[in-house]
Amino acid sequence: MSSKRLLLTIIAALCIVALYHFFAVGKFSHPEYKVSVGQVADFELIAPFDFPILKTEDQLQRERNQALAEMEKPYHLDPGVLFEAQSRIDALFDELFVAAQGGTVSDEPASRTRTFRPNPETEPLLRDLSQVERSYTALKESLSNIYNIGVYDAINRDSVMVVQGTQMRKLSLAGMLSLDQARKQFLAAISDPLSLQLATEHVNNWVNPNLSVDEDKLKELTQNTINSISIRSGEVLQNEVVIRSNTRITENELNKLNSLVEAYKEREISKSPLEQLFLALGLLMYVFAILFVINYYYSTHTSRVLHCEASLLTIDLGYLLLVALAIVNNFLLGFNNTLIPFAMIMISAATLICFDFAVMYAVFGSFLMSPFINWEIYTPVILLSSTLVTVVLIKRQKAWHEYLRVWLYLFGSIVVMNLALSLYKSDQILTVIRNLGFALVSTTLSVVGIALIVTFFEKRWNRATKQTLLELLDFNHPLLKKLATQAVGTYHHSLIVGNLSERAAEAIGANPLLARVGSYYHDIGKSQNMEIYTENNEDSSEIHSAMSPLQSAELIRNHVEEGIALANKYHLPQPVMDIIRQHHGNSKIKYFLDAAQKAGLEFEPSQFEYPGPLPQSKEAALVMLADIVESTTKAKEISSEEDIIRIIDDTIERLLREGQLDEAPITVRELNQAKKAMLPVLESIYRKRTDYPEEKPHE
Repeated sequence: MSSKRLLLTIIAALCIVALYHFFAVGKFSHPEYKVSVGQVADFELIAPFDFPILKTEDQLQRERNQALAEMEKPYHLDPGVLFEAQSRIDALFDELFVAAQGGTVSDEPASRTRTFRPNPETEPLLRDLSQVERSYTALKESLSNIYNIGVYDAINRDSVMVVQGTQMRKLSLAGMLSLDQARKQFLAAISDPLSLQLATEHVNNWVNPNLSVDEDKLKELTQNTINSISIRSGEVLQNEVVIRSNTRITENELNKLNSLVEAYKEREISKSPLEQLFLALGLLMYVFAILFVINYYYSTHTSRVLHCEASLLTIDLGYLLLVALAIVNNFLLGFNNTLIPFAMIMISAATLICFDFAVMYAVFGSFLMSPFINWEIYTPVILLSSTLVTVVLIKRQKAWHEYLRVWLYLFGSIVVMNLALSLYKSDQILTVIRNLGFALVSTTLSVVGIALIVTFFEKRWNRATKQTLLELLDFNHPLLKKLATQAVGTYHHSLIVGNLSERAAEAIGANPLLARVGSYYHDIGKSQNMEIYTENNEDSSEIHSAMSPLQSAELIRNHVEEGIALANKYHLPQPVMDIIRQHHGNSKIKYFLDAAQKAGLEFEPSQFEYPGPLPQSKEAALVMLADIVESTTKAKEISSEEDIIRIIDDTIERLLREGQLDEAPITVRELNQAKKAMLPVLESIYRKRTDYPEEKPHE
């Protein structure tokens, strides 16, 4: 976190503590005694009440460490080891099945770990598909048998505790296999030559220890062991002497004194007004810690688009508004605390930022609100739980801007929570009805506030709302009209990219509307020098032949910055501008880079690279993929569906290899789903039509 952001956090914390100090001066504290072992006491202390003697931290830690040292670690047979080994077998046999069906085994570096080089004895067997299938089955069965027995390594004891279901049993290692034994037994179980050669070459990768420490159970046992150690070592009775005047304080007496202080804390003994300053300092640290954590989380776990001092200040102002509402309701008006529109701030954060951040924001907001409602438990439980349920429902139903539905979800959630707690506490019917009335007022205030806050900040932050995106799909928009009339090839390319990215976004749960709009506008910069692009001018090569490769690359690269300039001029939303800026990442302009290298020119690598940055969102990554796939498919001679699949696979592999998708929150599984979604669109466009015979003229 930068120094400026840290300063904003401190200022926000000071403002919140100032509100508390002005309206809600603390009412509880405890005496403090600043003495040490060996010091001569200048006072006599008599126990004012019965209290337990607590163990010192060192004593407690020693006892816990001893108990943990005596605790046996729990082991389990890790199924993930077998799964990984079988996955490696599957990967190898994927190539062997191809070879058996007439293909060839890949020698590419990317598949080097799976390559199998047969010897003269086993090479004929590779062409026998049934033999390959038998080898595949035999190897997997043999491997499963080995792992079912259990494989261990570097365990220097005769027996171990093994987790089996919900129970733990002590098992002898004599009934299991050491790593060396397991590998020998695995090889001994193989009979046919093909399986034996495969097993011999890959035994070290396939057979590994699967008896490992069960980390989850270990944590549970560790916590149980720690909890089993009592924190008390005795008790001091009322009127018993704790400290005698004019005597040296012993370690035991100091421990009794510290235990008394803890007892004061638990009993919340009244303090004098003079000690209120200390409360303010403690509260400042408490509030600062909450603000620091939430600001740090915002800076590191949310989109980079809003990472600036202004947006961080807005986050802190949200908490300041929450505190102000709590103060007005609790100290000035004296109303029931469930009237506080807690959800207003939190659901606004979910709508404007993201779901994950809103959850953290709501949890820490309930912590922050507690001092201003007299540390009441009921209100934070009701408000926090109902808000979290509402945010989950809004996310699942994608109802961020449907404020009537938001109100129904929020009111329904808070009613259910109120009824549940009322049943638990056996509240009277009048209390239940009153709480429902409070819920009606609170949710109405919250939703009205959400509508105002979200509308204001979406405009201020140039957000891509659903309404804004729908307006940008209008083909009468000046930028689209300019593209359609001046860069026809680019225009049609953008429409197809829009179809592809929209289908892919729907398949992986991204924003299909943003993906389509981003696709329509991703190449608007090409409307500036449309004649230099092949899709707009089939004679563009003649233009580039009159230039050096450096000049051509610069013109091609500039379409990104020219697109951003047009986007700023026409006030496109920030997410759409991000797609324009990111849809090429920092990839190379390969055609002119190759030309420069062949010509022996001296140049900087950056002169043949797009400026970036890399795609930061799923939508930007999908537009990048669709852009390349569409242009590549158009340039190739497509004869079958397999050709299109190969183009998509090659494109995905290249983007991953070049690191273009390293910063995008998209997985390989989602890329595969995107491929399947794009395939029907590409097939319908580039499928080879039936060549009907010409009709002969009648004679």
